[in-house]
Amino acid sequence: MRVPTGIPGFDELIEGGFIEDDVILLTGGPGAGKSTFGIQYLYEGVTRYNEPGVYVTFDESPARIMRNMWRHNWDLERLIKENKLRIIRTDPLRYSRYIKRLNTDEKVDAEEKTLESVLAQIYHNVQQIGAKRLFIDSITTLKLSRDPVSVRFILLEFIKSIEGLYCTTLISSENKYGPDTFNVEEYLAEGVISLNVSRIGSERVRSIEILKMRGVKHDESIHPYRITDAGIVVDSHESLLGQKADVFRSTPQKKENIDEFR
Repeated sequence: MRVPTGIPGFDELIEGGFIEDDVILLTGGPGAGKSTFGIQYLYEGVTRYNEPGVYVTFDESPARIMRNMWRHNWDLERLIKENKLRIIRTDPLRYSRYIKRLNTDEKVDAEEKTLESVLAQIYHNVQQIGAKRLFIDSITTLKLSRDPVSVRFILLEFIKSIEGLYCTTLISSENKYGPDTFNVEEYLAEGVISLNVSRIGSERVRSIEILKMRGVKHDESIHPYRITDAGIVVDSHESLLGQKADVFRSTPQKKENIDEFR
């Protein structure tokens, strides 16, 4: 079964929608529109497809999110009152520090306890409203350890646990490119969507690329998108592939470094 995002122009690129219950990663730098994309996915799910959704934020407060989304005429507060949407805020970093202060026993794994707490909170809210869609913003916050092995374990456990919720899930992640960068979440997710922003002179150029989508014959071109008063709109009929190809990354880099990630 397919789950349409409801985002104009995007579903045409993925044969009509995501595969039900898949976990999809949404990457991009600051200002790329990751939160807007994810909230639009939830909002369209409720208003067009009658699918309740849960938004998990690790950074912004629910009040600020609801206020910011009024720009697109999305009345999130009404959907919350109708019990069709939940916005929950959790702070893994603060909770991890609390666990460490509370426990002097070296056997207590603060990161593992934090992960259990976050997952329990998500599970509780998903079950309460029978959510079918989930948006988590962003998984970068869960990288609590400086040890790459621990980070890989945390993200693996988190994504595998999320898969068991039977929600079609979007998870955002910050782009952090470099010679030593290993973004394990890109390998664990069933699909990866990249939102990129560049500036050419006085013009800001936004582009979207589907890096992978398992089980789906997806479009492999780079397409422009806009953030309008009605939300994100993807121009599925225009391709930017081969045009100014060295500018479609959020962080300025040398062209040879960019090519490694295509």
